[in-house]
Amino acid sequence: MTMIDRLALAVTALFALALPASAVLAQTDEAVTASLAIPFDEWEIGRAQIGEVSIVYRKAGEGPPIVLLHGWPQHSLMWHTIGPVLAEHFTVIAPDQRGVGMSTITPGGYDKTTLAADLKGLVDHLGYNRIGLVGYDLGAGTAAAFARDYPDTVSRVAFMEFGLAGFGYEAFMMPSADWTLNSNWHLALFTVPDAAEWMLKGQERELLSWFFYHFAYSGNASVDPAHIEAYAREIAKPGALRAGISYYASVWQDAEDNAVLNETPLSIPALAIGGETSAGPYGDYLWGKVALDLTTVSIPRAGHWLGDENPEASAAVLLEFFRAAN
Repeated sequence: MTMIDRLALAVTALFALALPASAVLAQTDEAVTASLAIPFDEWEIGRAQIGEVSIVYRKAGEGPPIVLLHGWPQHSLMWHTIGPVLAEHFTVIAPDQRGVGMSTITPGGYDKTTLAADLKGLVDHLGYNRIGLVGYDLGAGTAAAFARDYPDTVSRVAFMEFGLAGFGYEAFMMPSADWTLNSNWHLALFTVPDAAEWMLKGQERELLSWFFYHFAYSGNASVDPAHIEAYAREIAKPGALRAGISYYASVWQDAEDNAVLNETPLSIPALAIGGETSAGPYGDYLWGKVALDLTTVSIPRAGHWLGDENPEASAAVLLEFFRAAN
C-alpha cells in the first residue's frame, strides 16, 4: 500500500468516526482495500500563457475546483501527499507560480498582487467562475491577495503556515538579541536581493538543508531526499534563486497593498492552519484582523512542513473545511 493510499484511508477513517479534523489520526489497517487516489506524479500537466508568463499546472479529480498554491523554496511538488486526497472529492489544480518550478522566470512581478493577477488569468483560462483556494507559506500571501482583489471568484480560502505582510509578518523578520542560526534571519536578508543572491548562489542545497531542518518538527528526515534534490535543481536554474528571493523582497509592497484589509477584511470563510511548533499557535494573531469568519487549527506533530510531517491531519482539516461549502 502506497503512502497516498494510507493517507486517503486515514482521512476516510477519521470522517467515518466523526472525529474532529485536528485530532491525531488512528493507524489504518494495511489489509483495507486500496484507495483510488491518483498519485501526484500521474496528474495531468497543463500550461497556460497568462500575459508575460507561461504557467504550468497539475490537475486531477472531479468536483468543485480547488487551487493549491505552493510556498518557497518548494513548488507544486509539495502537494504530493495532500493533493491526491483532496482530488478524491474535488477538481484540484496545483500550479507553479511565476519564477518557480516549470513556470516562466521573470525579472520582476513577485509582489502578491501581481501573482494574484497571474492566478486570476489561470482560473479564467480553465473556465472556472469560483474556486476554493489554499495558500501555503508565501503562497498564502498570493491567496490573500486573490481573495482581496477577486472576492467574487473565491468561495473559501485556507492559509497554511504564514503571516501576512502588514499583519504580523514583519515581527518575524526583525533582529533581536536572542537571534541564532535557527531564527528567521533569512526574512531580513532576502529584503536585499543583491546581497542574498551573491551570498547564496551555488549554495542552494546547503540553503535547503537549513530550511528543512530549521522549520521542521523533528529535523529534515520527514522530507524525501529525492524531493529535496528536486527542489534544489529547480532553484539552481538561472534566475530561479533570485526569483525566490524576490518573493520575500516584495514585503513592503505587499504590506502597502494589504492595507485595505484593515478597513475591509475578508468576509468569506477562512481557515488558518499551522504546525504545533511553528505557526499553529499564532493563527488568531496572524489572521484575526484579516478575515472576519476565521477558523484556526494547530496540526499536531508538525512544524512548517505540514504536507511531509503530518499530511493525514492536514488533509483532513482541509477536507472538512471545503466540504462544509457543499
